[in-house]
Amino acid sequence: MFKSYICIVVFLISFVIVSDLGAQAPQQPPNSSDPTLKLPEQIEPEQEMRNLVKDISKYARNLKRSFGIITQGGLNILEKEDPIDVTEKSPAITYMNAIDGLNILGLNFRPPLKGKKKIATDSKIKKELMRLVKIGRERGIKIFVTDFGSNIKTIQDSYTFNIKNGFIPFTSRSARYTYSFNSIPEIPSRPINENPKNITGLKAVKNYIYITDSSKYDRQQDFVIAVSNTNYDLLVVDVFHKGRSPFTKAAIQGMKFKKLGSRRLVYAYMNIGVAETHRYYWRDNWKEGQPPFIAEPVPANPDKHYVEFWQAGWRKIITGNT
Repeated sequence: MFKSYICIVVFLISFVIVSDLGAQAPQQPPNSSDPTLKLPEQIEPEQEMRNLVKDISKYARNLKRSFGIITQGGLNILEKEDPIDVTEKSPAITYMNAIDGLNILGLNFRPPLKGKKKIATDSKIKKELMRLVKIGRERGIKIFVTDFGSNIKTIQDSYTFNIKNGFIPFTSRSARYTYSFNSIPEIPSRPINENPKNITGLKAVKNYIYITDSSKYDRQQDFVIAVSNTNYDLLVVDVFHKGRSPFTKAAIQGMKFKKLGSRRLVYAYMNIGVAETHRYYWRDNWKEGQPPFIAEPVPANPDKHYVEFWQAGWRKIITGNT
């Protein structure tokens, strides 16, 4: 079974979309009478994911040339298997040309699993992630790392490692058992590598804050005030306040300025590989297999469903239309 967890960040005029790509091959073969579908044996999930990201990039950049994309997770699709010798791999250059950055969740420390205390990422997993990161960096892709810190020491260790390796770091204690970051870190109280300059592109970013859950804030205005009181170069938020109401244009505009008054980038998170029941596109009669691109629920989270992201129905929702 294939699972790819990726997030995409897209910069369009006043905000960017970060999307979480999580997907796996279908349990049941799709309906072969549907002309928009490929037969199961023809589906290459890794390539289909690359195609989806490239199509998002093409659609968005036709509207705004400065539109940017940061993928999160799914580093395995940075390289492609040789069609003849599967032991040989090469960089997926066309795909990497369509993205601007990579955000790695838990490169050093991840939220603890329930009932377990260990948060350090397994050394073998980390080694493989670092190998794949090198492929991206060689193509000029900006590397971001979102870590979980259980105490001051792990937070310090995370920042030390990431800065030493030239990564843009963010470490928070607010994501216990999940990656739902919901508060502004108290440690450190100010951004690492705090930067007073205006930020007009990813190359100038020295720090960022990842706060994709605004449920602690009653009103959009409360959330905007909170983030406006920080000096992070890049802000990554959900498109929707509390997952329900889209942020207004005025709210987004308010987020685009640091406490110092200089401009920053605001990126918006969107999940493109998992369908979520609280999203605007979800219908009351949707369930596994209906519509056909909805696959089984994510384990331990029935409010999320894997999707067959190569299907036309899902691509029409995600890629963009009038």
